Amino acid sequence: MTRILQTLWAFLKVHCATMLQYRGEIFLWAVWGLVNPAVLYSMWSAAAESRPGGVVAGFSQSQLAAYYLVVMMIGHFATAWDAYDMGYQVRSGRMSGQLLRPILPIWQAIAANLSYKITTLPFLVPMWCFFAWWVKPGFESQTWHLALGAVAVALGCAINFMLGYLIALIAFWSPKLDAAGEIYFGLGMFLGGRFSPLAALPPVIFAVATWLPFRWMFAFPAELLIGKVPTLNGALAGVAIQAAWLTGLIAAFRMAWVAAVKRYTAVSG
Repeated sequence: MTRILQTLWAFLKVHCATMLQYRGEIFLWAVWGLVNPAVLYSMWSAAAESRPGGVVAGFSQSQLAAYYLVVMMIGHFATAWDAYDMGYQVRSGRMSGQLLRPILPIWQAIAANLSYKITTLPFLVPMWCFFAWWVKPGFESQTWHLALGAVAVALGCAINFMLGYLIALIAFWSPKLDAAGEIYFGLGMFLGGRFSPLAALPPVIFAVATWLPFRWMFAFPAELLIGKVPTLNGALAGVAIQAAWLTGLIAAFRMAWVAAVKRYTAVSG
């Protein structure tokens, strides 16, 4: 484990330096992550304003502001792109060099992921603060909401990363992975509560979302942080479900990775 952590730290320093060489590009990526939640907030806020009592799907305008502010932040921390990038790694033969190292390539992917989030924070924190000042979010959180919410965000980010990486392994059989990545992103938007609070969905779709991992990546951590999970037992049950999903995905990755490496043939390199 010590060797893995040392290697991860080395990867992290290299990737942070690389990210800083492309400050303009990563700034644009980061800003794009703000635009979508801001537009969706405006849409749902207008819907709430037109309703009697100013409430839509159980959310007031100030609660919608809090929800989309938190979703905006979680969206950044949960960002993962391996479902898009792995096909290129396989087609180009770059995966061959990674497989020769005495450490799984997923650790380098983790380092690249973390480095992006670290190097973009100086751009994003002022923008999050400005958005909060503009929309005036209304939080109903208690201390335990915030404490468990931080755990839920970490677990949600890990679930999103592991599921994305698991989908990325399809590239070892079919390197053209773009369609799978787009489907994955779309499901995360719709069933993860990023497009709308899940309470706004029809009951059947809400039930489906509850049984899939997407809710536990985004909607549940956001609802917990803003105080929309009413009981401590409900919050603990949600965190337990997240832990179960993460454990299952790690186990699935371990099995799929063995099969993927056996299957692997690089086009070049």
